[in-house]
Amino acid sequence: MATRAVIEIDEEKCDGCGLCAGGCHEGALRIIDGKARLVGESLCDGLGACIGECPRGALRTVEREVEEYDERRVLENIMPKGMNTVAAHLDHLRSHGQDTWLAQARAVLAEKGLAVPEPESTPCGCGAS
Repeated sequence: MATRAVIEIDEEKCDGCGLCAGGCHEGALRIIDGKARLVGESLCDGLGACIGECPRGALRTVEREVEEYDERRVLENIMPKGMNTVAAHLDHLRSHGQDTWLAQARAVLAEKGLAVPEPESTPCGCGAS
């Protein structure tokens, strides 16, 4: 456990549209019973790609005691979605200067014999440049 940024969802504001889940490259958010839910603290990087996707303002980052972020688990979660999803995730890490997580991702991909996708620099909605 560590104190770090993680997404918090205001259930009163959430209308279950699912845009946040689509903006979460890590797969930490899912729509369950008509509301966005954080399905894995270790999948949430706390960088907020989902925040800019929510039209209701139901998401924010908070600092709290949560599981450590797990880049290996994230990649195992998103690789079945295809390399475009992996590339978007890596680009998001790059745009936030998350060099440690990016190095971990590259190592996991290398272990699996997969090429590291080149960045596309597509805005994600989180506000990072």
